[in-house]
Amino acid sequence: MTEPRIFAKPPHFAPSWLRAIAASTKAPKGEITLPRLDMELLPQPLDAARLARYRELCGFAESLELPPTWPQVACGALHMQMLTDPSFPLPAMGVVHLRNHIEQLQPIPVDAPLHYACHLEPIRATDKGDEMDLVTVATVNGEVVWRAVITMLSRARKVKRGTPPSQMVTAEPSGPVLPLRSMELLVPEDLGRRYARVAGDFNPIHQHALLAKPFGFKRAIIHGMWSLARAVAACQNDMPSGPVAIDVAFRRPIFLPSTVRLNLARGATGLEFVVVSQNGKTVHLRGTIRPLS
Repeated sequence: MTEPRIFAKPPHFAPSWLRAIAASTKAPKGEITLPRLDMELLPQPLDAARLARYRELCGFAESLELPPTWPQVACGALHMQMLTDPSFPLPAMGVVHLRNHIEQLQPIPVDAPLHYACHLEPIRATDKGDEMDLVTVATVNGEVVWRAVITMLSRARKVKRGTPPSQMVTAEPSGPVLPLRSMELLVPEDLGRRYARVAGDFNPIHQHALLAKPFGFKRAIIHGMWSLARAVAACQNDMPSGPVAIDVAFRRPIFLPSTVRLNLARGATGLEFVVVSQNGKTVHLRGTIRPLS
C-alpha cells in the first residue's frame, strides 16, 4: 500500500478534465488492475455561497447541518483527480455512475472540519463491463461521521466476462409499502450546466445535446447525484432519526429537458423513493433511506 497523496486544497477541476479528454481514446485490453490511489483532502473553510446554490438547485431547506449528499459534492474534485490519474487504466470519460451508498452516521454541522479520505477498490469484471467502487470516508477530529461508496461501470474493455455478485445494496423495494406522496419534478434544459457550476462535474453528456450525442445520448442528461439529492431533499421531513443509510440504483438517464415524477413510500425497513417518467413506464432511479443499525 502506497502512502496517501494529501491535498491541502481541492485540486483544480480544469487539469483533470483536460486529462480526461486526452485519455478518452484509451483502449485497454487483457487483464488490468486498478491502483488503490489513496488520496486525502484536509479540512476546508465552508463556501457558504456554493452550499446555498446547492440547496436551491436540489430542494434542501436552510439548516445548520449539511445535506447528507453534500460531502460527496465537496470532494468531487478529489474523485476526478483519482479517475484521471495517469495510473488509472480506464478512460474516465466512459465511466458511468451505477449505484451509490451513503452512510450518515451523525448530523454534520455546516462548519465541521471535514477531512476526506478516498480510495479505489479492486475491479470486478461483469457481463456489462468493468465495475469499480470509489470509497470515501469523512472524519471530524478523527471520528468517522460519513462514508460513501460510488459504484461505476466502464465498458472500455471488449473481453468475455463473468458476473460476480455485487457488494452494494440493490435499493429494491422491501415488500409491502405505504404510499406517502407523489410529486412532479421539472428538469429544465439548463439544469445540467447550473448543477455543474456548483458540483464541478462538467462531463459533456450533462452540458448540451450536441455534446452528448457523440457519447450515444440523444440529448444531454442530468447528473445522477442531482437526481439523488432531489429525492433525498423531498424525504427530509420523513427520514428516520439517528444514523441512516441511503442507497440508490440509477436505471435510465433523465434527459434534458424532462418532466418526471418522484414517488415516496414507507416500506418495511424505511423510506423508499422512485423517479419515473410521466407515464410511469420508465424507472430512472430507485432508492431507499433506512435506519443504520
